[in-house]
Amino acid sequence: MEQAGEDVLVSRDELLAKTHATESQFTRLKGYVRDYLTMEKGKAFLSYRGGYLITVDPAKIAENLTWRLRRIDTELRRLLSGWINPLGEDVRNYEVLAMYQEDIGHMLRVSERMRKASAAMPTPVKGKGKSRRRVAASRS
Repeated sequence: MEQAGEDVLVSRDELLAKTHATESQFTRLKGYVRDYLTMEKGKAFLSYRGGYLITVDPAKIAENLTWRLRRIDTELRRLLSGWINPLGEDVRNYEVLAMYQEDIGHMLRVSERMRKASAAMPTPVKGKGKSRRRVAASRS
């Protein structure tokens, strides 16, 4: 996936074909890359615009983080609206559910603060350096 100083977007199918991995193996491989290799290489591994990418580009990383945080925010809201809040006042009779309700509410407030703060910041722009190109995934 890495080529000399360039960000190369590789499709999921292409990665599966190159690694000869099953779906389950591919999922575990992505976790291994994110957990270990990214720190070793000093680069981020992103699921990005329909493919996978290894990069140090702050704009791409910020875009991916924003998207992922929105997904987490949506899931937290659904946990409250679909599982906890329907119980209404009965939630306080179950200590663990009351704790989850309070903590998820806190996470949503933090998420909202981060969203507002990031919206006020300029988009990261990488300094002049080597040009980057996207290589189209081959269809075999």
